[in-house]
Amino acid sequence: MGKYTSSLYQCNNCDFLQLDKVIWLQEAYRESISITDTGIVARNIDLSRKLLVLLSSISSKSNTNYFVLMFFRLFFKKILSRKLTRFNGKILDFGGGYGLLVRILRDFGLDAYWTDPYSINLFSKGFEGSLKNSYNCIVSFEVLEHLLEPNLHFENILKDRNPQFFIFSTQLYGEQVPEQDWWYFSFLTGQHISFYNQKTLAYIARKFDYQSYSINQNFHIFSKVKLNINLIKFMVERADIFYRYAQDKYESLTWSDYNYVLERLKNESK
Repeated sequence: MGKYTSSLYQCNNCDFLQLDKVIWLQEAYRESISITDTGIVARNIDLSRKLLVLLSSISSKSNTNYFVLMFFRLFFKKILSRKLTRFNGKILDFGGGYGLLVRILRDFGLDAYWTDPYSINLFSKGFEGSLKNSYNCIVSFEVLEHLLEPNLHFENILKDRNPQFFIFSTQLYGEQVPEQDWWYFSFLTGQHISFYNQKTLAYIARKFDYQSYSINQNFHIFSKVKLNINLIKFMVERADIFYRYAQDKYESLTWSDYNYVLERLKNESK
């Protein structure tokens, strides 16, 4: 933020990186979304499509090799779309910001709910959730790098709630500690204080009895069951194509949500 100094420490056991003496967070979070985040809408649209395709493809039993999929990608488009099935589980977006992602997921037809202790819910009012309840899938995008005590976060989600799937984003830093000009440090905003690599994620997954997968350096899955990651990765990387096929498996909740909220408002006004 141009006025605080901190040291960066690396765990000898799991390579986790964290800044110390973090005394600026109250100032950094005067607004829950940074003023520099000009890509928030585009990113939520992209994430919603990836999630829809991912959740609709997790039940596929196909063991097709990833390189075979790449070679025959044009031929496989319509065939693979038949492997998409409806995901009927409840989803919680932990750290859901203004609720935009939850609203888009519900518009697709996914039973998604919002929670965020540091933000107001603007887009998915009426569909607040809580970590006191059970969910088949918990998603947490752009949250892990903000955590001062990530061990408590993982205990709360992975141990206490024990969802079948935990899907999250954070930019991995690789095998070497990045140089000071690495963009993901985001020093100007002061909001990124914790950083992970593949070794870190593997350690966390083992600790809580999950299997760890990565679609890319930023998009990750912890799963209680073994996944056909070749197929999932192939389809998620082409979510702009496959989300249309996945969408056919669902009925949008837009209008039913409208009726629900309208009825709720009527009851509250009595």
